[in-house]
Amino acid sequence: MENKIEINKIKVTKEEQLDDLYKNSAFTLEGFDTSAENINKLIEWFEKYGGVNNPVSIYITKGSFMNEKYSLTKDNAYPEDLNIISIRLDDIKDVFRVAVPRFDIGARWFSDIVDNNKVRQNQIDGIEDEEEF
Repeated sequence: MENKIEINKIKVTKEEQLDDLYKNSAFTLEGFDTSAENINKLIEWFEKYGGVNNPVSIYITKGSFMNEKYSLTKDNAYPEDLNIISIRLDDIKDVFRVAVPRFDIGARWFSDIVDNNKVRQNQIDGIEDEEEF
């Protein structure tokens, strides 16, 4: 008999939560339908690549909160009610096995999303990057 994964949905409403997801480079999907059916499909996807802890926490951030926290405006702003879901890497049993396949479903690391948004916002605001590669 297969053990059903218990899912804890956590609404992200505090800056500390976003800071933690950033530090953890959490597995993240933007524009995710958080219905039980879609979350179960995501868990099934993870099971193909090594799985997640039981229970697993899924962090749900609204676009409006991302816009507020990271000062995202104009074309760089998220739709206010957009769902962005994240799973901390320490909840993923084998992160290395999801690193490449995550691109197939449009997932990225939370820190990459935030950093890319910052670069785009700086361009919109006319701020030059401080670092040169």
